[in-house]
Amino acid sequence: MNLIDIINRIATRQRWPLRQDQNGEIRVEVTLDAGRTQVVTLALGNDPEGDAVAYVWSVAGHISVARDLAAVMRYSVRLSYGCTAIKDDEVIVKHSLRVAGSDDNSFRKAMFFVARAADTLEAEAYGGADNN
Repeated sequence: MNLIDIINRIATRQRWPLRQDQNGEIRVEVTLDAGRTQVVTLALGNDPEGDAVAYVWSVAGHISVARDLAAVMRYSVRLSYGCTAIKDDEVIVKHSLRVAGSDDNSFRKAMFFVARAADTLEAEAYGGADNN
């Protein structure tokens, strides 16, 4: 089974809209509390030994408007799923899963908790806007 099949099954069950971009990335709009949503992106890659890995990330905001970049990085310590990082010019929350051996619940939890962490970070570091 490929990544899109796994994510489509989870998104359908959770009623999360999804789309696959031409570059192969999968974007899922994860529903959070109080009507907020957060887009999570998934892409397939390989670890250094060649095993398939799913990279899961969500944008919290642009690096130029982060109030306290050190606080953004310290936020990682509080996370069970993912960590904060900088991708291009954006602050993200990212997580990686080895595809073999990961079940639907592992993917669902990774997507939900990465989305929730990015949304919380967006609210704390960027003043509460729901932009992602």
